[in-house]
Amino acid sequence: MNLKHALTAAALAGAATLSTLAMAPAAQAAPNNPNCLGARAFCLWYNSNQSGSVAGWDLSTGFPGFSDLGNAGAFLTAGAGQGIAVKNHAASATYQYPNNCTGNVQVFFNSNWMGAYDTVPACGNINLVKTKNNDASFLVNG
Repeated sequence: MNLKHALTAAALAGAATLSTLAMAPAAQAAPNNPNCLGARAFCLWYNSNQSGSVAGWDLSTGFPGFSDLGNAGAFLTAGAGQGIAVKNHAASATYQYPNNCTGNVQVFFNSNWMGAYDTVPACGNINLVKTKNNDASFLVNG
């Protein structure tokens, strides 16, 4: 193999490695902050206007989001929706980030952060519009 072929092969191998890393799924974790309290938390609510049962995640550990909410378990707290799977059943969201209202969380229509999305601002609440009852993944930005 000549030098040109060796360099081409190395470049292709590097590109394949980067492609694989870019597609690697984010860590998945069950909801662990049902009251959406603490230094940094993201919550999905079963009903609009932050009502009904809630599934929440503590983001203070750098949790990047969920690539597939099918692995997220169920809404945890008492109220409408308790025990129902989180995926495709959320109507509103909260992103608590006290003392640092920067960044956002995007809630996506499809798994793997694809398709239409709603953006939840830091220190904010929204009713989901594009992904209401069609929430499949979320990604933390900042």
